[in-house]
Amino acid sequence: MSSVFDNKSYIKKNDDSGYLAYIQPDTAAVTVFGRRLLATEVDNSSEKDGKAARRVRKDFADKIKDGPDFSDFVSGMNEPLTPAQALEKATAAQNRLQSKLSKGTTRLPRWLKTDIPTGGNVTKIRKTLRDLNLHTVCEEARCPNMGECWGGGKHGTATATIMIMGDTCTRGCRFCSVKTSKSPAALDPKEPENVARALAAWGLDYIVLTSVDRDDLADFGSNHFASTVRNIREMAPQMMIECLTPDFQGRPELIEPVALSGLDVYAHNIETVEALQGVVRDYRANYKQSMYVLEHVKKTKPTLLTKSSIMLGVGESDEEVLQTMRDLRSVGVDIVTLGQYMRPTKRHMKVSEYVSPEKFKHWEQVGNELGFVYTASGPLVRSSYKAGEFFISEILRKRSAAKAAQQQQAADGDSQKGNLRDIAATIATEERKKAAPLR
Repeated sequence: MSSVFDNKSYIKKNDDSGYLAYIQPDTAAVTVFGRRLLATEVDNSSEKDGKAARRVRKDFADKIKDGPDFSDFVSGMNEPLTPAQALEKATAAQNRLQSKLSKGTTRLPRWLKTDIPTGGNVTKIRKTLRDLNLHTVCEEARCPNMGECWGGGKHGTATATIMIMGDTCTRGCRFCSVKTSKSPAALDPKEPENVARALAAWGLDYIVLTSVDRDDLADFGSNHFASTVRNIREMAPQMMIECLTPDFQGRPELIEPVALSGLDVYAHNIETVEALQGVVRDYRANYKQSMYVLEHVKKTKPTLLTKSSIMLGVGESDEEVLQTMRDLRSVGVDIVTLGQYMRPTKRHMKVSEYVSPEKFKHWEQVGNELGFVYTASGPLVRSSYKAGEFFISEILRKRSAAKAAQQQQAADGDSQKGNLRDIAATIATEERKKAAPLR
């Protein structure tokens, strides 16, 4: 059999050894190219009869006839288990499960399961966010209350939490799912106007403005924050505005512009107890710095409501939680919220404990006893919790209505605090009579 190879004629030959060779007729030179690598074998039995060898495919059954059979996979199970053996194995499996539960790998309790957010207002808000390139902490932080807040919930007070200054933070707290970077994108100069336009179109009653930390900016975003509030106040003067701000590294000249921008509630979260600050938060945040921010806001504008939030389930003790609440009251904080930490992804710190609803009820009672204007405490409560905002909006509305009657009184800080607590007590009594827990 001849073929063309390198522009010359060769004779192709297969010898018995399985090597492939080409013979050049004029020089009788033999070139061996290598052994044949085929998934077949040569049947030489016919050569004895003078017939050409033929290839036959190996039978798959022949290849595995000497392999393992079913008994090799179930060895040791030739006899059925006795009841005692079955009980022993079941007990061992249960002990392994309990061991996993004790290490924090618990399943989500039923009281932490919520419905997927849907509805007309949810769709409307999402569309506007995409059109104007805006972000909400509701989506970025995967808040479980998004459907209730955006849809209006049982109180009919529709709210949303807008996250300004981009969707990338310069800090890396271990509980937070927001993206991080040392050098995020530049601020959008049109964002304050776009946010105000979107909020005016939504017709919301209460809005929370929050932001990522921007340690890369000279003013840490303080002026951008204040500008956004002023734009909202101009386009939607009836809207209640809460600002959940960064710590601005504790610099008073950066805290004051936001406090005096026209907002109704100034919020800054302490996040956790003092002993766990280094474990939970970024190294640039700390307990004393956050307490100073809240204290300075009250000094800057005594009539401004201040608010903070504590996460439970990260390893804190009851004594530490109580001390944190006392410290917040000592710097004049009016509103405190307590909620369950929920691990956003496996890359974040683990949940130490799922705190029971009964324990949250206990902390609500403690908050009332310590003198907070309002305490929102529950497994799904967040810093901008919907029911808490309804209560706060009622406080603000009634305070505004009572302002005319109070014009004859001295407008010093102590009397303002007293009046505010009287209004809060009245609202709390009304809500208890309705038997409708704000949770």
